[in-house]
Amino acid sequence: MKKYNIITLIVVALVTLTGCNKKDNSYLEDTKYLSVRLQGSDKWSILDIETGNVIARDAFKNTPSAITDDMFFVYNDNGRIDYYNVADCKKPVNKEPYGSATSFSGGHAVVSKPGKPLEVIDKQCNTVAELSPSVLNAAMFRHGRSLIHTDLDRYGYIDTHGDTVMAPNLGFAKSFMADDVALVSFNTAGDTTATLSVIDLAGKKLCDIDTKVYQILTPYYRMGVLAAGKKDSVVYLDKNGKETTTPLEMPKKIKDANYRDGRYCGDGKYMVIKGDMMGLVDGDNNVLIPFKHKYMNNVTSERYIVGNDSVMTLVDDHGKQVGKEKFVDYKQLDSEANAVRGYINLEVTAANLLSFIGEDNACGAKKGATLMDMNQLVGVQPAAYLGMRQIDRAMLPMVYSYHFDSDIATTSTDSLSSIEPTDTASIAQAIDGAKFNYDAHVTGVSISFIVLECLPGTEERLCQLMSNAMGSKGFNLNPDGSFTSDAGTKVVMGYEKGVFELNYYFNATDAQPLPRVSRKE
Repeated sequence: MKKYNIITLIVVALVTLTGCNKKDNSYLEDTKYLSVRLQGSDKWSILDIETGNVIARDAFKNTPSAITDDMFFVYNDNGRIDYYNVADCKKPVNKEPYGSATSFSGGHAVVSKPGKPLEVIDKQCNTVAELSPSVLNAAMFRHGRSLIHTDLDRYGYIDTHGDTVMAPNLGFAKSFMADDVALVSFNTAGDTTATLSVIDLAGKKLCDIDTKVYQILTPYYRMGVLAAGKKDSVVYLDKNGKETTTPLEMPKKIKDANYRDGRYCGDGKYMVIKGDMMGLVDGDNNVLIPFKHKYMNNVTSERYIVGNDSVMTLVDDHGKQVGKEKFVDYKQLDSEANAVRGYINLEVTAANLLSFIGEDNACGAKKGATLMDMNQLVGVQPAAYLGMRQIDRAMLPMVYSYHFDSDIATTSTDSLSSIEPTDTASIAQAIDGAKFNYDAHVTGVSISFIVLECLPGTEERLCQLMSNAMGSKGFNLNPDGSFTSDAGTKVVMGYEKGVFELNYYFNATDAQPLPRVSRKE
């Protein structure tokens, strides 16, 4: 069990805020089952959340995905993906394994096969449509729409038939998530013009939002409103971009109770923190689940996971245990998981990766730069960065990591690693006193490129192509295969387990070698 669950709830609440006064479960995933690792077992089981009964005990060595549409996937021993239906957890539905995949929604998912374009499949794992080879990755279907991203760094949407709903001409876009609207940018990729647009499921623009006026706190509408920062306050925008009252307001009786924080769980129920314990109340502040749990999370509005120390149980919305099972881990839905195209153009990819580096710069960071120079990397909540020296930014199949020589955010209290999760006063003080350390220097940048979905040998060929071109970027080859520049910077390349990695060091003496381990068929 994670140590800072209470901190996580506080930070999430700061960003998403809380509550609403009407019934709404639309932000929760439609699921009837839960993947869990039972107490005393090193394998994974499937739990029926209505009854609490185990329908597949110790069935999987590797972690199953979240179960949506009665479907889930598991990585097999060869590192490939097999889908299962909860009706039969012994036999995969698919005949041919996949390289990457999304969860199911509305009877469809997006998958990749090594060396091939992305495909839309149905619950029998039949191919419904093959997507254009230009589509680099695709997200889980939401409201019958999948967000796609092309190798030209443009975004668009397709439906469950694989047909284009909105051509990939957008510079930025997000999935529709809970509500039937999404945030996009019609600007070209890399354009810094601060305007976002709200679109409906058909791709029709409803309004524009000026992000110079409104700082978007989370890029999704929830219950018809979008939370945004305006100067020193939080406001809410409706689907026409107008400031409005919010259904996300915590009921007065709960506010007056002075809980440390809370989160809406659907059907007029609120998960709140009292002291160092968590519980569930209704809108009139009647206690539904007593305050005796160090950990708590909702699966649906009627089912909750509670725990103390490392053991968790499933309970209903009045704290009564559902079933008899105890478990030590469970799988939550990864709503950002994408399916990634099963091949790459090696020459184009190598050129793109090399375009991010120069003799004294990498991915927008220059030698000697501080966090102040790179402040666009962080948001407005320093508490989210306490104890961290690395900032990750994903643009699949690439992940960029910026490394710093000291903590990105600091606090006047002891470090979080020394604070016990039960010491809520110190935790609250640390969060309240958190500040960005703008003097932290960037020491280097890592670029990870995921090629697991591609055929074995892809990373070796990519590494060779890039090595051959490093001279044109002002770098000289060293006997150990690394590269240095006259500016004193160093580049190290390697690959392992289907991930190609390039590490850029602003100080050559900081460099560490990377393994070069080939994959097998």
